[in-house]
Amino acid sequence: MNNVSVFIIDDHKLFVEGLCSLLSDLQGFEIVGFSMNPVDFLEQVDQHTADVYLVDINMPQLSGVQLTGKMKEYNPNIKILALTMYDEYEYVEKMIMAGASGYILKSASIQELTHAIRTVAEGSKFLGSDIQELLFNKVEKSNAELFTRSFANNIEPDATLTKREVEILILISKELTTQQIAEELFISERTVETHRKNIFSKTKAKSVIGLSRYAEKNGYISV
Repeated sequence: MNNVSVFIIDDHKLFVEGLCSLLSDLQGFEIVGFSMNPVDFLEQVDQHTADVYLVDINMPQLSGVQLTGKMKEYNPNIKILALTMYDEYEYVEKMIMAGASGYILKSASIQELTHAIRTVAEGSKFLGSDIQELLFNKVEKSNAELFTRSFANNIEPDATLTKREVEILILISKELTTQQIAEELFISERTVETHRKNIFSKTKAKSVIGLSRYAEKNGYISV
């Protein structure tokens, strides 16, 4: 079995040193470097080649989400595993949307972490056990809320919009501009505009106010 080369990007010195020591002692893994400053790392990204990059989320100057997006712009084939203490859904979603291949908590066992690293290195996706439970509960709760709202308002849940269109619909309802939506979802403004036109066409709405009413009626937002 070939060694998996790992590069760590995290601003917590003690954690980085401990993880480097731990992985270096395990057969099949090689720590090729680490950086505690995401901006400095980006300036020299071409000098740091690894099979898998472990990226923290909360870092100064540049968040893990922003860093992941920029790394994927530099090399779409780069493999990133989010390694963080954040177990909130919004962080999981943002990291995945930015291009991360996996998401695992720092509280995970070394066995789960090494399995995650190998899985991502092989080109597959990975979500830690705690994150899988988080997403399951999120979907379960969302479906229950949508069903309750639909039943209470005597309407059928909408099924005409794609997942991406629903995401953009919600952000439009929050009064975000095209530029802000593009930055939030890590897509181009042109793509946002295309989705926006499709949303207006499908919902028959004539204005942003109309879209907001549609989103509320179908249970996508609450006021």
